[in-house]
Amino acid sequence: MEIISSLDNLPGNPEAYVTIGTFDGFHLGHQKVIFRLVERAREDQVKSILITFAPHPREIVQNPSREPIRFINSLEERIQNLAVTGLDYIVIQPFNQYMANLEGEVFLERYIMKRIRVKGFVIGESHTFGKDRKCTAQRLKALGNQKYGFDVEIISRVSDGDFIINSTNIRHLIATGNMESAKKYMNKPFHMKGRVISGEKRGRTLSFPTLNILPSSPKKIIPKEGVYCVKVHIQRKTFKGMCNIGTRPTFEGNHLTIEVHVIDQELNNLYGRELDMEFFHYVREEMKFNSVDDLKKQLEKDKKYCKELKLED
Repeated sequence: MEIISSLDNLPGNPEAYVTIGTFDGFHLGHQKVIFRLVERAREDQVKSILITFAPHPREIVQNPSREPIRFINSLEERIQNLAVTGLDYIVIQPFNQYMANLEGEVFLERYIMKRIRVKGFVIGESHTFGKDRKCTAQRLKALGNQKYGFDVEIISRVSDGDFIINSTNIRHLIATGNMESAKKYMNKPFHMKGRVISGEKRGRTLSFPTLNILPSSPKKIIPKEGVYCVKVHIQRKTFKGMCNIGTRPTFEGNHLTIEVHVIDQELNNLYGRELDMEFFHYVREEMKFNSVDDLKKQLEKDKKYCKELKLED
């Protein structure tokens, strides 16, 4: 697989099957589209090309009625997810206001058709692109049939009962602490990379030393405040841990912190180190305790629970 910095840099005007989208979370719906894309390209002995955007179009096309988007994956994580799919090329197309104002057909002609001999598209049924998201999968299929001579295979959306598996709904699962369902629909746990920073060192006085974490990506979604059972990957080793996200109300905290206690391990001199946490289970809400002793008793219960919980990737 090759990563290309824009469509302008795609080598050799390849014949290919193409898909397009942001693919945040790389959930089961995304996987269905991409694996089918790779399959069709191999059957016809042409290239498979995925076109994505940076920055995310929602960062450029602002909607005053919506909160700023928070992502399941950083761009680096999206690429890591896609690297195992068998794609030939991932094209990271720079996105700006000029591009946001292009009609879908104009973008198709000016950017895709000039650089790729498109044999076909494989695209999810709910995907849209172009100005005001007016170019739908059905519109793309009509353009292929009537004007450009390429095939469009529309992949039906994936659902679990009434739950539609898409990035928006998975973000909601993470924001509400439903890590089991998020893991189920992404085929992997939600994870957060970060750097170990200095904290107030209050955990050591409780016999529960913690690593304070600054997320690597400020745009990444933060799970619901509370206590989680996690896996901690650091220095090429993996440990069980319990992570607290919140304001530490027992100590009258006033800003959000992310801290993890690595169970039955004493890890020293980690300031500045990068770690990766996988979130498996929401244990409880963050609580204000009447005393430090009450807090310590609850932490012991949390530790026992997380220690005994089986965490399966």
